[in-house]
Formats: sequence, C-alpha cells, structure tokens
Amino acid sequence: MATTPLHVKILSVPAARQDESPLFGILPAEIRIYIFSLALTDYPDPSPDKHYDESTCYKRPHYFAPRKSDTALLRTCRAAYAECWFLPFVLHEQTHWLTSWDRAPPEYGLYNNMAEDIRSQLAQIKEQRGDDEIIEIEQLRIFAQMYKLEGHDLSEFLEMSGLRPRRLTLTIRHADWWYWENDAPLRFEAGWIKAVCDVLPSSVREICIELESLERKKDQVDSIAKQMRERWFFKRTDGIALFADVTGGNDEVSRWSGTSTWHHKTWTRDETVPGRIDYYVVCVPFRLRHIVERKGGRVSDEAKHAAQRGVFEANKMRLHIPKQEMSEDEDEDEDEDDVSYQEESDWDDNE
Repeated sequence: MATTPLHVKILSVPAARQDESPLFGILPAEIRIYIFSLALTDYPDPSPDKHYDESTCYKRPHYFAPRKSDTALLRTCRAAYAECWFLPFVLHEQTHWLTSWDRAPPEYGLYNNMAEDIRSQLAQIKEQRGDDEIIEIEQLRIFAQMYKLEGHDLSEFLEMSGLRPRRLTLTIRHADWWYWENDAPLRFEAGWIKAVCDVLPSSVREICIELESLERKKDQVDSIAKQMRERWFFKRTDGIALFADVTGGNDEVSRWSGTSTWHHKTWTRDETVPGRIDYYVVCVPFRLRHIVERKGGRVSDEAKHAAQRGVFEANKMRLHIPKQEMSEDEDEDEDEDDVSYQEESDWDDNE
C-alpha cells in the first residue's frame, strides 16, 4: 500500500483562521511569500564535520559543504505551511555535476537517482497545486566537464519533464577544460548549444557561463569570454533569444585561492606559492536583449543576426586561443612534456 506523503496529510486539514495575526490579517500574500523565502532559502551547511575535504576538486567558494534549508518555519502553524511548504525545493539551488564520479561530492550519488528525486518532487508539487500551475525553480547550477557537455549530457538533463529554472549557471572549472593536465591552451566547442536550445524552457531568464582557470591564464580566459560575447546566443523553445553584453560591462570577475593537492597529486606546475593555486573566474551572463540594453550594454551584430536566422554554426561559434595571442611561455609549455605534478607520497618525502 502506498504511503501518503506528509504534506498531503497536513494540507488535508484546513488551517485555523488567522484574522488577528498581522502576518496573515494585514500583509498581502506576495509580501508573506517574500518573507517566507528569506527564511527558507538554502545555504552551505556550516557544521565543520560536514565540510568537504580540502584536497578535492569540488571544494570551492560557496561550495564547501552540502547545502541545507532551515524548515522550522513550516512547523509553526498550518496556515504558514499551506502557503510555503513547497518553497524549500523551489528556492533550493539545484546543483548537479555532469562529471566523472570523483569530480562530484560523495553525497551527490548517481546521476539517475538524483534526477529521479527531482522528478518525484516536481510531480508532487504540481499535483498538490493543480495541473495548471507552472512550477519554476529559482536556480539550476551545473558543473560540467567538457567531454560531458559535448556529449550532450546537459541537453538530456534539461529534457526532464517539469524542470523549469529561471536562472541556469554553467561552471567550467580549471580541471574541466580539455587537456588541462598538459597545460593546453583553452578552447570551448559549440556543437552542444543547439541541442540545449532545443529543450531550453521559456522559464529561463538568464544563463550564466562561468569560466575558471589559473590566474596565469587570465588573458586566455578573457579572450574566450570576449569571443563568447561576440558569437554565442541561446534560444529558448518559445523562440526568444538570450544574448551577452558584447562590451563586457556586465561580466563578473572573481578570484580565489585553493590547495594544489587533489586526489593524492600535487600540481607543483600551477602553484603560486607552495601548496596553493590562484584561480581567475569570469562569469558571462546571457539575458533578454532589452535587459542587456537597459543595463547599458549592447548585443553583437553577429549573435543577433545568427539568432534571427536560427542558425547555430558550431565551427564559427567555436572559441579558441589564436596562436598569435599566446605568450612565448605558453607556446613553449604547449610543446613541453615535463612532469607537472608529484604523487603525494613523493611530495611528502621531498618536504
């Protein structure tokens, strides 16, 4: 016999009237939802025993522990529960790793199990709120290795029934680029974009692509970001296109420093000081054209004309570092076949 979900049991009993409560008697529902959202938004678990191991490639700023939500608000009264029981799921940043198993946190588990869990929760919310109710989640973040992205794992993930994010962030980390182990020049293929656009829901207002590499590869990251702003666009299933600001004025730049040891290897080649690697990150946002222009930006003619024609020319949209832009040191590094890391046991012996 199927077990009745807890939220169904609770919602089956009408809430007591709250006429004397300022929260329910005075404030409109829109303001209450805003207040409830502040209380129910997720955050990284601050408990030290929940923090990820420092020597993993998935620990990074804002992703140093599993995310959690405080749900005490839902236990205060039936009226509050009735209005916001679904918010922890909707507000929770849905974070997924399209990577090999050792590039994702241990609690992430198998991709199929995570996807099934999302499908189940979306179905429950839709059933409770009505078939005509459109459920949108605030944020979907994807960490992807290039081989998974080019293998169309992202488009397959977005095909999930009922998955309607408002913001999609795609993060390419230093160790996600092709042949990063050999210090190869950065490149970003574009053959996956059309497949993503074929399933990109109309709920998406913004796509952010984060490009991360070593601080010493800053010029390469900036070059890839510039080409991306000029050539790329995303088109939703309703025919509406999202563009980047070709001026770069809306890009977000950040930096951080992390350990140089991952999975028992120390990447001495990339250290800025012993034991540490400095990273440089550029986030390129794609938005509706009028939003880009309202923020003082400009859409490239190349991307605009391609979007109008609905043409995705993968070769023209491919991003790479022209030979003339590579520094002399980078050119030499590309041809060298030196030892770029030390096994942790050897590293310990050399201390």
